[in-house]
Amino acid sequence: MQVFVQVVESGNFTRAAAALGLPRSTVSATVQALEDRLGVQLLQRTTRVVRPTQEGLHFAETARDLVDALAQAEGQFRHRPGQISGRLRVDMPSRMARRMVIPHLHEFRALYPAVTLDISATDRMVDLVSEGVDAVVRMADLEDSELICRKLGDVPILTCAGAGYVARHGIPARPEELCRHVLVNYALRMPAAAAEWDGQENGRAISVPMQSYLCVDNAESYVAGALHGHGLIQVPARDVAEDIAAGRLLEVLADFRPAPVPISVLYARRRHLAPRLKVFMDWLEELLRREGFVAPQARGERHGS
Repeated sequence: MQVFVQVVESGNFTRAAAALGLPRSTVSATVQALEDRLGVQLLQRTTRVVRPTQEGLHFAETARDLVDALAQAEGQFRHRPGQISGRLRVDMPSRMARRMVIPHLHEFRALYPAVTLDISATDRMVDLVSEGVDAVVRMADLEDSELICRKLGDVPILTCAGAGYVARHGIPARPEELCRHVLVNYALRMPAAAAEWDGQENGRAISVPMQSYLCVDNAESYVAGALHGHGLIQVPARDVAEDIAAGRLLEVLADFRPAPVPISVLYARRRHLAPRLKVFMDWLEELLRREGFVAPQARGERHGS
């Protein structure tokens, strides 16, 4: 069962064999024997990749629970970080991956050298089960779902504009002046909804419709849009701290900042949480706080998507 789970997570027999320290032929034969015993095809095989069938997806979910339960049981007697192992697939915002997580990843590797990480850097929502992802990191107010949500903290958000844009169009002093400005629009899916600026005035949330001639679907392009003078953007404060310090970006409407946005890790509801996922979430939470990306808060889990 552990061999089958590893094949699903690795995407082919060769990588699974390397992760397990077994010959490829042994891995292939083990999965074939499992299929024969169950009487169903669990994997679709090609020359380069294997993908779980519908039956394989359902079986993999149960199998992961059993493998994780075994690891958790064994973990009662094995507390050393070096003994936490396995492949972990995490999806997170592209800018966070490039600018914060990957530059500090050597710290996690030093603590947990037997954990193999697959990091996909996207800004869209992913289907954890069908895409074989263990967890996603997202910044949003989350609605109820069947996923488990661990909140890591609240992210301060500010409005900023490129120095060139400010030189040409000036600085809006109040939300009413935004009618004379443009916003870089952001959308996870195209076509985008109408552009709006969000903020707070006297503790009350406010929104102002704005003009926009540029819409993007990822964080890197969003910040680039402001740097090159295409309009205002609203981003995590820590994310543009270097650009503001260097004078490339300027904060505007500082007295009308929007409410902080929660950042959370979402993962599928499973009977047993894999130790590798738990230690990664702990490490990520500590990193985000240490780097000033989020404000400290009490830990907790709730339902959300």
